[in-house]
Amino acid sequence: MAFQSPEEELAFLRGLMAVNRMADDILEDCLERGLDLDTGLDVFLTQCARMVHAKAGFVSLRGTRGPVLTRVLGELGVDVFEAAHWSGPRRLREGRMLFCQQLTLGRLNLGGLGLVVDGSFEDGGQRVMGLVEAIGEQLDSAVLSFLALTDGRGPLERLDELDVEGTPVNRGRIGRYEVVKPLGTGGMAQVLIARTRGPEGLGRLVALKRILPHLTAQPEMVQQFLDEARIGLRLSHPNLVHVYDFGEAQGAYYMAMELVNGIDLDRLLRANKGPLEPPVASAIVSQALLGLHAAHALKGEDGAPMELVHRDLSPHNVMVGFDGQVKVLDFGVAKVRAQRTVTLPGIVKGKPLYMSPEQALGQKLDARSDLFAMGLVLYQALTGRRAFEREDELDTMKAICQEKLTKPPEVPAPLWPVLSVALSKDPAARFPNAQAMADRLVSASPPARDTALAALAGRLFPERLRDSQRLETAVNHQREAPTRATPPTRAPR
Repeated sequence: MAFQSPEEELAFLRGLMAVNRMADDILEDCLERGLDLDTGLDVFLTQCARMVHAKAGFVSLRGTRGPVLTRVLGELGVDVFEAAHWSGPRRLREGRMLFCQQLTLGRLNLGGLGLVVDGSFEDGGQRVMGLVEAIGEQLDSAVLSFLALTDGRGPLERLDELDVEGTPVNRGRIGRYEVVKPLGTGGMAQVLIARTRGPEGLGRLVALKRILPHLTAQPEMVQQFLDEARIGLRLSHPNLVHVYDFGEAQGAYYMAMELVNGIDLDRLLRANKGPLEPPVASAIVSQALLGLHAAHALKGEDGAPMELVHRDLSPHNVMVGFDGQVKVLDFGVAKVRAQRTVTLPGIVKGKPLYMSPEQALGQKLDARSDLFAMGLVLYQALTGRRAFEREDELDTMKAICQEKLTKPPEVPAPLWPVLSVALSKDPAARFPNAQAMADRLVSASPPARDTALAALAGRLFPERLRDSQRLETAVNHQREAPTRATPPTRAPR
């Protein structure tokens, strides 16, 4: 493999070392906590995608009869079960390339791995393919180690055992929570569906968020995670996700949160393939604003305002439940008065597409910055487009700071003044608070009922709705059944 400079070669070698360390950390973490293989694959896939700046990816494992465990990240644009048989780079539409690697152990084929990366790749994607091959080699070795250390028979037969339908099986514990299945992974933490178990038997389902194993040695990441948990415990509003508790078990920091059965607004907009009806957009954004107002008005133990600012609002952090209730998620980079975690000067937190001008410039923020972000979310919901999206992040941030919006034809006339005020470059010209913005929005466009939101989410995501209902039914059935003794879980190494 040819490198254009020593720096490129060094960056490649560092990537290989990072993959090696991460695979070892994830394997050890899953074994120590009695977690199943899909939990580890969820973390591995997401973190490797971040390394090569992949927008999507998959891991698909096969047993003796076919696929038994598949994890998909983002929008692949191809059939995952077909792609799981491919090798090498393949060009996709819209300037994307899929890099595929088979997972093999001698003559055994365990499945396939693929990562989707944007770009034209003058070298044909040779260097990216080299990293993907290294990722695949580490992954198939980690899968073999996992199967061997969990007393499997042959590797393929052990994989067959993972192909279980129906009632959730025991997948290990974190603190007093029994893991049911992984839900998703971000840059900092993994979210799992879990349930409490006490003397009375099984309890409610929760979303268990745990810091990634390879980040537990970084004090600043742990502190940010704990800050989010402390804030979440104080938040209480129907349009905010409730945090039940947080703690540490065997070096794993976690928080247990309300499990929202629904879909985030980002996926809802993509599945809808176009703008939302104004009453639907009004209902979603106004509910989110009410939750945001409760967070902005939060007071500390001393009775003084905490001056909380979310700083990372986007359609991805607005959940539309299958019951029609909307909730704001993820205060992971929220800023509060006297917060222990300090943001260094010049470091900008948040997603560039949804930043306020003052956030893009690295200036001091208050609650009105979040109102600008909600204005951008409303604009996208009404038009199907992001207001200031440009070729790259820097151009996007310049547009946010400098360019003036004109009324798009899709936005009804009564709603344009709401957007104009929310998207004012000067914070002083925006709404004074989220409640005022919600009131103006509801007045300009009466919102749809919760039943209409529920019907839309269920129509666009019928499989997810059915999965949610099946999971709840299975857990309720176990909760009602007589409590029986369960065999002890594997002891930590």
